[in-house]
Amino acid sequence: MSTQDSTRLYCLICKRHVKGFKNRSGLQRHETLKHTSYNTLPSHIRPVSDFELLHLKKAIIKELQKRLKNHYTAVGKQVFSIYCSEDAFVGIFKNHIACYSPCGSSYLCSFKGEKAFEEVGKILDDENWGNVIMEKVS
Repeated sequence: MSTQDSTRLYCLICKRHVKGFKNRSGLQRHETLKHTSYNTLPSHIRPVSDFELLHLKKAIIKELQKRLKNHYTAVGKQVFSIYCSEDAFVGIFKNHIACYSPCGSSYLCSFKGEKAFEEVGKILDDENWGNVIMEKVS
């Protein structure tokens, strides 16, 4: 998150703590503008059992299929969020996290291009995860 004295919040990513921020939104704006590719994972992340990760991967597949089936052919960005423990999310997507925000405790993974569909399948250990979507679109 950040270090804080009595009135200011300081960015943990920056090496210099010269300028503090009055509030959390100022610190988040700073992170967004200055640290867009920061993806060093926090030290508090703990390993999650394979069983829990497998269960979460199946839940993600179901949710993706449900959300994308009606808009599969839509051009542009598709945003997807799922609620899970931070440890489990990092356990699944650790090699694909494009940005981490310590202030917001949020992660960004982005999958683009022709291979995105295949890449998501590999991460979720189900390369046929999109067949249900593709059959409904055809």
